[in-house]
Amino acid sequence: RGLWRLYHLSYIPQRLLLNRADVVVTVSETTKSLMAKHSLTRKPIKVIYNAPEERSVKPIRKQPLTKNLVYIGSFMPYKNVETLIRGAGLLPEFELHLLSKISPKRRADLERLARESKANVVFHNGITDKEYSNLLSTAFALVSASKDEGFGIPLVEAMQAGTPLVVSDLPIFREVASSAGSFFSASSAEDFASEVRGLESSDSWELKSQLGLEQAAKFSWADSADRLVKIFEELGS
Repeated sequence: RGLWRLYHLSYIPQRLLLNRADVVVTVSETTKSLMAKHSLTRKPIKVIYNAPEERSVKPIRKQPLTKNLVYIGSFMPYKNVETLIRGAGLLPEFELHLLSKISPKRRADLERLARESKANVVFHNGITDKEYSNLLSTAFALVSASKDEGFGIPLVEAMQAGTPLVVSDLPIFREVASSAGSFFSASSAEDFASEVRGLESSDSWELKSQLGLEQAAKFSWADSADRLVKIFEELGS
């Protein structure tokens, strides 16, 4: 842990490593711009997106099947789950589902906040892939109040399921979700609740669902593999 902390105190180790490469590949235009901003490498930087697993059945939903708001991810401070819970307290007819494994102490703290906020919160403490797929396919929205991210695979998985996104206003989330996302200030539970409310009309929900399906089609492991092969071929020539 000490070495990890020391490594991240300076950009110098990363610059030394990346400048030894022939080409650098990263997962988003957002990350590429940050690498350029901090002069992490003099070498060419290429973007190859992450992608979800392909769904065997394409979703067909004109309206939400539940009032479930789904969050998957860790419970580290930067994930800012507290804003989601406070926002859920402003949405009494909705149920916030926290899917990931959680330590007993962290769960106790968040359960206390849920009681104080009068929020309907369900702690799953880990789920199977099948359970995750089923929850996404019936959810009202996938939600995240994260303050920092490198990509956002859950956003793509939700869009692939035709589930709208209500997420914090981060550059990477705007890149991944584009017009399919509904964005709010990560520090405002009221903004979060307002964006969820904005999806309550059937027209708004259906539009975001359809935009998500279209946006998700831009992320494919086959396309990403093709791009990587082309980089290897260029290097070889």
